[in-house]
Amino acid sequence: MKTVSRFLPISDVQMQEDQSGIKIKRSITSKSWKLLIVDDDDDVHALTGMALHDFSFDGKGVICISARSAVEARRLIAEHPDTALILLDVVMETDDAGLKLVRFIREKMMNRIVQIVLRTGQPGLVPQREAIDRYDINGYSSKVELTAEKMFSIVTASLRSYQMAYALDHLNRQLQNELNERKRAEEEVRRLTRFQEILIDNADIWLAVKDLNGNTIIWNKAAERISGYHRDEVIGNNKIMKWLYPDPSDVKPVPNGLPLNRHDRDSLYSRENAIRCKDGSSRVIAWNLHELQDDSGMTIGIVSLGRDVTEQRLLEEQLGQAGKMQAVGRMATGFAQDFTSLLSVIRGYCDIAISTLIPTERIYGHIRQIDKAAERAEILTKKILSFGKNQPLTLQPVTLNLSVRENQKMLERLAGDHVKLVLQCSQPMKDIEANPVKIEQLLMNLAMNAVEAMPEGGVLTISTRELTIQESGQVRGIGMKPGDYIELTVLDTGIGMSQEIKEQMFEPFFSTKGQGKESGGRGLGLSTVYGIVTQCRGAVSVETEPGKGTAVIIYFPCVDKSSVRTSSFLIPENLSGTETVLIVEDHPGALESTSETLRIYGYNVLQASTLKQAVKVCRESRIQIDLLLVDVMMPSMSGLQLSGRILEICPEIKVLYMSGYSRQIIGKQGMPETGYDFIQKPFTAIRLLRMVRQVLEKPASDAEL
Repeated sequence: MKTVSRFLPISDVQMQEDQSGIKIKRSITSKSWKLLIVDDDDDVHALTGMALHDFSFDGKGVICISARSAVEARRLIAEHPDTALILLDVVMETDDAGLKLVRFIREKMMNRIVQIVLRTGQPGLVPQREAIDRYDINGYSSKVELTAEKMFSIVTASLRSYQMAYALDHLNRQLQNELNERKRAEEEVRRLTRFQEILIDNADIWLAVKDLNGNTIIWNKAAERISGYHRDEVIGNNKIMKWLYPDPSDVKPVPNGLPLNRHDRDSLYSRENAIRCKDGSSRVIAWNLHELQDDSGMTIGIVSLGRDVTEQRLLEEQLGQAGKMQAVGRMATGFAQDFTSLLSVIRGYCDIAISTLIPTERIYGHIRQIDKAAERAEILTKKILSFGKNQPLTLQPVTLNLSVRENQKMLERLAGDHVKLVLQCSQPMKDIEANPVKIEQLLMNLAMNAVEAMPEGGVLTISTRELTIQESGQVRGIGMKPGDYIELTVLDTGIGMSQEIKEQMFEPFFSTKGQGKESGGRGLGLSTVYGIVTQCRGAVSVETEPGKGTAVIIYFPCVDKSSVRTSSFLIPENLSGTETVLIVEDHPGALESTSETLRIYGYNVLQASTLKQAVKVCRESRIQIDLLLVDVMMPSMSGLQLSGRILEICPEIKVLYMSGYSRQIIGKQGMPETGYDFIQKPFTAIRLLRMVRQVLEKPASDAEL
C-alpha cells in the first residue's frame, strides 16, 4: 500500500515515510502551500519531496500530498480543496489517466484556480503544444529534463499564478456575494414598495404627497375616486390645486414658517373645505397635513390625508335643521294649546249668544262677526298645529298629477302675465297618501313664493316624477328610507336666497318682505308646507343660491289605494239631552263656556277644576253621573289618571277626553293610541253636542276608557 503525505496542522508529526521507506522531513507550518503529486512512480514522489524540502514562497513552505493514481487523486482533491499546485503524470492506470483527471478537475469539480503542471516520461504520447491547446493546464515538462532548478521555477511560477488566481477568485466571490445581497435587498425594496403601494392604493382615504415645489408625487386610488382626476393627470405637476379650488380664496395656505417643536411638526394643521371635482360636483373634505422628512430631519414634502365627509356634514345639517324645526314646532304647539282654550271660550259664548238672539237684532250681527273672527283664528291655530305635526289630517290616496292639473288655472292666475308657467308631469304615476285640500294649499303657497321671487318675470316650472331610493342619503331629505317616492319640484328663475334666509325659511312667521330678498313666505306659508309634508311622511329639500333661483323639492312616499283606510263618523241627529255631565277643566273660562253650552241644550252639568273637587262631586252627588268630560292635560295629573279614580267611584260613567293637543301628542303623555273618545279644542257648540251625544248613546258593551 502506497503512503500518501497529507496536510497536517503545526502540532502534528513532522516526518512522513514514503513507499521506499525513505524518511523525508517536511517543513509544515500552519500556513503552507499544498502540493498534490500524482504519479505512479514512487521515485518521483521521493525526489520531488527532496527537491522541495527547504522550498519557501512568500514566507510559506509547502506540504506535499501524494497520490499514485488518478482515482486516488480525485479523492484527495475533494479532501483538500485548498490545494495550490498539482504535479500530474499523464500515463498511470491508463495512457490518458492524467488528461482525464484534468478535465474532471476543471469541468466536474469546477476548480479553475488550482495550478496543474503535466509531467510525463513519454512526451511522444502527448506533445506539449497539443496538451496545452486541448487541456486547461498551466504548465508542461518532461521528467527527464526536470532538474532541481526547473522544479524550483515551475513551483514558484505556479504558486504565484495560484496566488493571483485565488485572490481574483476571492474578489469575484465577494463581488458575487455583494451582487446577490444587493439583488436580495432590491427585491426586498420592491416587495416593500409594492406592499406600500397596495396599502396606499387600497386605503379608503385620500392620500397625496407633494414636494416643496407643489408638484404631486403620490396620488392614490381614493384621491382618483373622490376627485375624478386620474394620477396620470396629476403626477409630476402642480395643476391639481387650481382644478380643485377654482377660487383661490377657498385654499388655506401652508404656513411659511414650519413649527420648530418636534411634537408640533407631527401635524401642520387640520381643516375642512369644499373641493370642485372633475365632473363639476362639490365634495367636503376633512384634511390633515403632515411634513415628509428625510433621514436628516429636513422637510422634503407635504403629506395630505383627506376624508370625504360630504354625506356626514349633509346629515348633520339635516339633523340640525330637523331639530330646529322640532323645537320651533314644540314652541308653536305650546302657543296653540293656550290659544285653543281662549278660542273655546270665545266661540262657546258666541254660540250661546247667537242661540238666544233674534237675527234682526243689531247685536246679533256683531256676535256673528266675533264668531267669524274666532273661526279664522281657529284656522290659523290649526296651521300652527299642522306645522308642529300636532293637527291630524284625514289622509287618502291622491294622484299628484291630477291635483296639479286641477289647480292649473289657479296657478296660472297666480303667475300672471310676467311669469311663464310650465307643467312637466310624468305619466303614469302611483298615488300618494295625503289630504287633497292640503296638497292644493301646498301648491298655492309654493307658487306664490316663487312668483314673488321673480318681480321682473321669469319661468315657474312644476314637475313630478317617480323616484326609487335605493339607500338612505341618496337624496337630500330627512328620514328618507329606501322605497318608491313621488318627487314634486317647484322651480323658479328668481333672485334666490342666501344661506342665512334658507336656514330660517321654514320657521313660522318668518318673512323677508321689505328686505329686497326672496320671500320666505307670508307668515306661515313655507312653515305650513313643511308641516303638511311631514304629516304625509314626506321630506323637503331646498336648493338655492343668490341670483340663481330656487328649487323646492318634495318627496312623498308612494302608497297603494287599498292600503289607505277611510273612517266613517256617525252624527246623531238629536243634540239635546237630559243626562248629567261632570266637566273637569282647569281653565275657568273654558269650564264656564262648555258648561253653559251643555246647560242650554238640557244637560245637567257638574263642575270641577281639580281631582279633589271631582272626587268630592262624585261622592256627594245624589243623582247618577252619565258622562265625564275631562281635559287630558291637568296640572297635577293626567286626564287618564283622573278618569281612573272617578271610575272607581262611578263604574258606569262614560268618559270623553278633550285637549288642545292632537291624539299623537297626548299619546306621548301616556294616553293609548286608540280605544277612547276624544274631541280636540277649540270646538264649536255643535261639535261638542254631537260628540257628547255620540258617546252617551254608545251601548255599554262599547264603552271605552
